[in-house]
Amino acid sequence: MDEAYGHSARSTPSEEIAGLREALAIEHARLQAFQDIGAAAGAMLSLDEILELVADRMTQVLEAERSTIYLLDDTGRQLVSRVAQGEHSREIRLAVGEGLAGAVARTGHALNIPDAYSDPRFDRTWDDVTGYRTRNVLCVPMKNRLGRPLGVVQVLNRLHGPFTPDDEAMASALAAQAAVTIENNKFFVATIQKNMELLETKQQLEKNVRELESLMQIATVSAGAERLEDLLHGVLARAVRAVDAEAGAILIAVRPSMDMEFRCAVGGAAESLKRLRVPAGTGICGQVTRERAPRVVNDVRHDAQYQRDVAALSGYHPRSILAVPLWWEDGEGALELLDKHGGREPFSDDDVRLAEAIASHISTAIQLANARAQKDKQERLSTIGQLLSGVLHDLKAPLTVIGGYVRELVDEPDRETRDRFAHSVMRQLEQVNAMTRETLAFARGDRSLWVRKVYLKSFFEELRDQVARELDGKGIRIELELLDRGVARFDQHKVQRAVHNLARNAAEAIGLPGSRRGGGTFTIRVERRADDGAVLIGCRDDGPGIPEEIRERIFESFMSHGKEGGTGLGLAIVRKVVDDHGGSIDVESQPGRTEFRMVLPQHDEAAADGPS
Repeated sequence: MDEAYGHSARSTPSEEIAGLREALAIEHARLQAFQDIGAAAGAMLSLDEILELVADRMTQVLEAERSTIYLLDDTGRQLVSRVAQGEHSREIRLAVGEGLAGAVARTGHALNIPDAYSDPRFDRTWDDVTGYRTRNVLCVPMKNRLGRPLGVVQVLNRLHGPFTPDDEAMASALAAQAAVTIENNKFFVATIQKNMELLETKQQLEKNVRELESLMQIATVSAGAERLEDLLHGVLARAVRAVDAEAGAILIAVRPSMDMEFRCAVGGAAESLKRLRVPAGTGICGQVTRERAPRVVNDVRHDAQYQRDVAALSGYHPRSILAVPLWWEDGEGALELLDKHGGREPFSDDDVRLAEAIASHISTAIQLANARAQKDKQERLSTIGQLLSGVLHDLKAPLTVIGGYVRELVDEPDRETRDRFAHSVMRQLEQVNAMTRETLAFARGDRSLWVRKVYLKSFFEELRDQVARELDGKGIRIELELLDRGVARFDQHKVQRAVHNLARNAAEAIGLPGSRRGGGTFTIRVERRADDGAVLIGCRDDGPGIPEEIRERIFESFMSHGKEGGTGLGLAIVRKVVDDHGGSIDVESQPGRTEFRMVLPQHDEAAADGPS
């Protein structure tokens, strides 16, 4: 033992005690180093702080001048210095296999170099630049629990001679402990980040549910109001609450001057603004109406369009304004929202998005209200009446789905399931909006598509479930033959509506006299045409078939056969959807089998998604 600690056999007892105390201090320092590195995992330290601690303890325990810690980058091909002790420290990058540290990263074995300059793998460039002299080097790998490399610890210049095998063993043990601590820290940070993402997702879902509730309330008010004034006041009050604003107004352009007239207002002396007109194109709302683009002014004091005389008349002086355009078939206007509640926060992009969604409902509501008001034009009234009947008929599908999910939401205890149901309800409301716009476009003869990338598997599986829910209770089985599960481009809302129309048409046909008893089957078949990549969508039923005498006219508007309450718009809209896509549709029918086949061309896979 005396020789091990450098004492001769003639050492005095006091010298032996001093040597034992010195050895004990060394072992204590080593033990403390292990404890410090291990405790760092639970000390809420950052990764850089942990690495600095490891480098400090390595240098201290091994009685060296400095240490450098390298970590592998995400590619696993380079070592990057995260901690480099010394006056001239900087980031160092080494390819795996390059230099002493790179060699250790590649082989996974430690290197103990007594004379660095005699080893051909040592790069003395940094010594030449800084004037530092590297005498000896100890490099040990850091490996995780599975033995995979995380990085390398490099210790330079032992103070008393070269590094010993005992130093090498100690460095390897400390590096292993450091690897565990580093891995635990990464796992802890990843867990915190995931929890934050989940919290943000939860908050976003709650926000979306609140927005959905606001939109549903607005839709309810729009449907129940008998007069335009009642409608505007009802939706404005809910729009102000939905965006958490303090006040608001709806302005409508008056023909032929196109001056902007305040039709309703909330907040301040709202009654003083009723029927007040501002010249066409002036003010923030005039600009928004003219350009048909939303605008946010978070400090009205510096905006040239801000109308101070209107604020003085109403007695309400806003700090910020969010305005979005309204437009419909024969008119236009603007929705104006003033000041976030409390006046401290500016209007956000989310506020703009929600306001635009509300404005879409308001525009549609005004459009429908004006259509109902034009009772003096009998011919147009008759056409609009049939058109509205078709809209209400088509709304049965999403409303049936919404009703089912809402009933399940009431008693569903699982939050994740409720969130999924709420998302499905939101999708159905999007379909309601799309149906309304498409039906109005059909009446005007517009051709407007929003073509985007669609994943066929998820789209048609969800569509099958929607159709099944819509036809629930009618004894009709829904089948899906998905022969292509790839990606296509088309307007998913319009194609969705076309299939819904064909499904309802099939259900009504199966219920006619002459069809088999006990229900029937409606099959959706999706495949890809080999020669040009066009998507083929077949909708087949086993009903009584289409009579020969009307087969050539089934796609005409207001053509209905034998269906009580039928409007004759369903197949006409299907035909228009296919025509707008530049495709084709045909029908093959006989007793017991009717199939509609839609062909949707896929012109340019690389084309950007968007309206066409």
